[in-house]
Formats: sequence, structure tokens, C-alpha cells
Amino acid sequence: MREQSTREAVLATAVAMAGAGFATGSSGNVSARLGDRVWITASGIPYGKLSAEQIIEIDLEGTRVSGEGDPSSEWRMHAAIYAARDDVQAIVHTHSPIATAAAIALTCLPIPHDEGRILFGDELPISAHCPPGTWELANAVADALGAGRAALIAKHGAVGVGRTLDEAFEVAVKIEEIAHLYLLSRQFASIYRLPNEGTP
Repeated sequence: MREQSTREAVLATAVAMAGAGFATGSSGNVSARLGDRVWITASGIPYGKLSAEQIIEIDLEGTRVSGEGDPSSEWRMHAAIYAARDDVQAIVHTHSPIATAAAIALTCLPIPHDEGRILFGDELPISAHCPPGTWELANAVADALGAGRAALIAKHGAVGVGRTLDEAFEVAVKIEEIAHLYLLSRQFASIYRLPNEGTP
């Protein structure tokens, strides 16, 4: 029963991710861990058509244990993060548009507002650029994430982690919010600046 409820929770989070505009088609991926097993969205199936049976159970080496189809091509990234972080039980990897644009244009994402700094510090790291679906990318993202909860993937997207799927999804929401606020703050700054006002 626990495994089935995990499948259903991963599916619900993936559908919520797509509904929020953080992924289109089958882009991005979601996973949750129970012990040494990971339940992750299937490769190549749009979230609107994904079923609970297509949440794939794998081990940390990527071997499929159960489920219909193949695991996400980014399963290595999930496995690398889980291997590095005993505290992480869920991962949400998005292609949210503004955060992805930041991951294309920047080398780190400064956090422009107080709430974001309380949650994540002064900036969000951006990983080294590596080919998608590789161990090089997996390790680069795990390194960029470090002990944190959020990172951007160079020229690719964003990743949020947590103790639960709800927590990881909320981190993903905050990443896109931070990227959006940074973009808007820079646009406002280029138009108008109060006397003696510093750069956001």
C-alpha cells in the first residue's frame, strides 16, 4: 500500500507541476524515495496521459523494479542527489520558463527579496553545463545543490528537493517566483531609480 500511495503522490505532483506551467509534454520529472528505491515519472509520456502504473520503481543504479515503461532520462540526476543527501526524500525537476531562462543567461541567480533570502540565502547556484541524461549532468547538479534545497541546471531547468513531495514542489514554485522577481526588478531598475537607491 505504501508503494502504491507513493506512485499516486508522484503522479499528483507531476500533474500539478504541468498544471502550474512548469513543464510541457513530458519535460521535467518528479521522484520520491522509500529506502533504497525510487519512484520516478516515466520517460516520454505527457503528464496529462500518465497513469500511476507509469510511475517507475527503480533502484539507485537505475534498474527498473516495477512499473510500465522506462524511467525518466534524468533518473541519474535523481539517483545522484539521493546518494549525496540522506535528508532528501523527494525531487521536483522543472522546466519552468523564467527559471530556465535564468539558467541559460546567468552563472548564478541573485535573490532579490527578503523572503527568498530567508529561505535560500543570497543566490541560487547554477550547475556546470553538461549533456542531458548523463552522469556528468547528474553529478554537476548534485554538486551545485550541495546542502541546499534549490539549484538551477545550466541551459536546462531547475531542481527543488525536500523531505516530502509537497515540500519539493513548494521549492520549485519558489524558484520560479525568485526568477520572476529578479527579472522584474532588473526591468524596473533599468526604467527608473530613486535618488540614492542601490541596485536590487
